[in-house]
Amino acid sequence: MSRHVRFAAALGLLLPVAAMAQIGPPPNPTATRPVAPPAPAPLPAPVRPAPADSLSGQMAPVKSSGQVQQQLRRHPIQSRGPAQPAPIRAPAPQTKVYDRHGRIIPGARQVAPNRVLDTRTGKYYDAVPRGDGQQIRP
Repeated sequence: MSRHVRFAAALGLLLPVAAMAQIGPPPNPTATRPVAPPAPAPLPAPVRPAPADSLSGQMAPVKSSGQVQQQLRRHPIQSRGPAQPAPIRAPAPQTKVYDRHGRIIPGARQVAPNRVLDTRTGKYYDAVPRGDGQQIRP
């Protein structure tokens, strides 16, 4: 056999072994950072005793939901009527757009600083500020 064939055969046998040695098993994901266990569930709020009546020194009775409903029927929540709708703002007035000869272009509107759209033709034009509006650049 020639030297090149032997080298190719040796390379073909050793290359997969070297590749498998580099791959190896995956590392443990917690090997480089600490493990934080989940926080314990919060404990329920402690039940507080009913406030003591200051004159008799006895505990005041706890109100049930039925008693609260009866109290609301006797003393309803004060209302100021239906909700008032927010005032509608008028749209900002359109700036006037003038053509190259100083005539107002109806339907044209300013779309950006120094940019104007002619809605009838669908074309955008460069413009310069002029008095109370924009004038298409000559």
